[in-house]
Amino acid sequence: MLSKKIVIYCRYSSDMQRTDSCTDQERENRAGIVRRGIDPTNAVVIRDEAESGTKSARDGFQLLCGMVARGEVGILVVDDQARLTRAENAFAFIQDLVYSGGRFISIGEGIDTAEPGWELRVQVMELHNGMEIRGLRHKVRRGQEGRVRDNGSVGDNPFGYDSYYVDSDWTEQLARRGPKPKKGLRICKEEAKWVLQVFVWFIAGLSIGWIARELTKLKVDKGHRSSKPGWHHEVIRRMLTNTKYIGQWVWGKTTTQRNSRGQTKQIGVPQAEQVCQERPDLRIIDQECWDQAQARLAVLEETFGHKEGQKPRGPKPNPAKVYPRSPLGGLLTCGRCDAVMWQQKRKGRRYYVCSGVKANRCDMSTQVPAERAEQGMTDFLLGTLMTWPEWMKNIYRLTCDAVRTAAARVPEDRERDARRVVELDRQIGNLVTALAEGRLTSSAVSDRLRSAEQEKTEIDMRLAGYAKATPDAVALPDEAWVSEQLRAWASGTAAELGGESLLRNALSCVVADSVIAPGKKRGFIRLKFRVNAWNALLAAIGDHLPALARNLVAAPDHSHPDDPEFTLDLGEPTAMERWAPQIATWRTEGVTWEEIVSRTGMDLSRVFVAWKRYTGATDSPPPI
Repeated sequence: MLSKKIVIYCRYSSDMQRTDSCTDQERENRAGIVRRGIDPTNAVVIRDEAESGTKSARDGFQLLCGMVARGEVGILVVDDQARLTRAENAFAFIQDLVYSGGRFISIGEGIDTAEPGWELRVQVMELHNGMEIRGLRHKVRRGQEGRVRDNGSVGDNPFGYDSYYVDSDWTEQLARRGPKPKKGLRICKEEAKWVLQVFVWFIAGLSIGWIARELTKLKVDKGHRSSKPGWHHEVIRRMLTNTKYIGQWVWGKTTTQRNSRGQTKQIGVPQAEQVCQERPDLRIIDQECWDQAQARLAVLEETFGHKEGQKPRGPKPNPAKVYPRSPLGGLLTCGRCDAVMWQQKRKGRRYYVCSGVKANRCDMSTQVPAERAEQGMTDFLLGTLMTWPEWMKNIYRLTCDAVRTAAARVPEDRERDARRVVELDRQIGNLVTALAEGRLTSSAVSDRLRSAEQEKTEIDMRLAGYAKATPDAVALPDEAWVSEQLRAWASGTAAELGGESLLRNALSCVVADSVIAPGKKRGFIRLKFRVNAWNALLAAIGDHLPALARNLVAAPDHSHPDDPEFTLDLGEPTAMERWAPQIATWRTEGVTWEEIVSRTGMDLSRVFVAWKRYTGATDSPPPI
């Protein structure tokens, strides 16, 4: 028969309490059960030190739960029920203990499951302890809110900031009993430079994952809050969306919710209950940099984010389309099935392979040799762009016409935006006044105010740029200058990045098809592509034009007849393949093998193989 044990459970909540608390509880528990006629000599003592009673994930408590489940606990003794648990699972736990043949005794509250009516007393104490925790949470949150409104620190500073004691006598305040000394917030220069670097990298087009890997590689310190080495992409994403970096200190966006077992999760708090303090002294990121980052995040959300009607995992675009890992990645498509061709490596060599082959949707067996394709197209583009062909001149003329048209609209657009700014100022003023007077408290009103302020910021930026985009201010360069700039840009990008920048800016699409001679299974690759003259011109001369003009000009249609299609063969037919159709014709005409050998200059064996391979691929091969 299983021997049941007497168990004394002790716990205190915080490392701010006396470490002797568990010893004091054990002494009181032993004395209490002695008064009830129970010998505690062989009692098992289980302790949880500096552990909250709202959590179930306590080592001692989990050990106790296992003993109860195995029926090993005969008597469980605590100083008070709150020592066992402050969550809303006390009654269920004690009920399970009694069901397994055990007995629960709370010395301080006089609860004993051996006495009638214990159920009501346990449930009342469970309700009381729960209310006490909720009341304490309310008081703590109230005090934290006061410190936030006073521009103090409540431990909510992210990477890039640190806290400091405001009072000069803070060491004396820590040494004596009473409230802790107040803390303020300030920018940590060492961390702030990395925050700025993250935004610069992201705006430059680098992926969030790359930024996280780069910070890890550079061994950038994550700060005192870090518990794990290395940077994670979610940390970078939260950094890019944290308004504290632009001086908008929002506090209290979430609160903790617990279930009956003490498990916690964060839930949102209504916007009306949140605190937002303007802290311009804590701003790290300027508004223009912030707006550019948010615009790119919106694009990523549109590309990768969850869409209505989809499963929670969201869409599955290939990340390589957004962040290509090779010069032609995302540009090169299969001429047979239109699938994208991706780079693969084998025995130290790189190839582009049709993605439909592996899924048995395409029979494109010929692979595109990566180095040969990239070098061939780079050489072709260098030769083309440096000669300043007529079709490039036509595209530049279209560009100039578009810029002049956009500049001519500036006075009208400026007047329209100026009127809109006046209207937005009036709306913002009315909303701010209403919120200050307490006449409007709806979260929708706050959202409308934030939207109006954002729109005004965007219009102000446009108004500031109009002066540079007037017809008189836009001085367009002549064709000779553009030709020289294009030549310098093309050669510079080809030398700097091995042609990658050149290919990605100057190509709109590349189609790969295999040229296979009759009777053979494989051949050589033929690339067909169009030059994206618009992007090439903007890359070469874009900095010479006002940013506003560049943004307002719409790109011409890439299918314009002045954008010709080019063909580049990454190989050529063999002598046998070139002569095969002629050999078949000669044999039909009765020309002897000796004569064919003489005419082609090939030996009889190769002549015969070429003839047989070619005629074997037709329905009715001619006789020998």
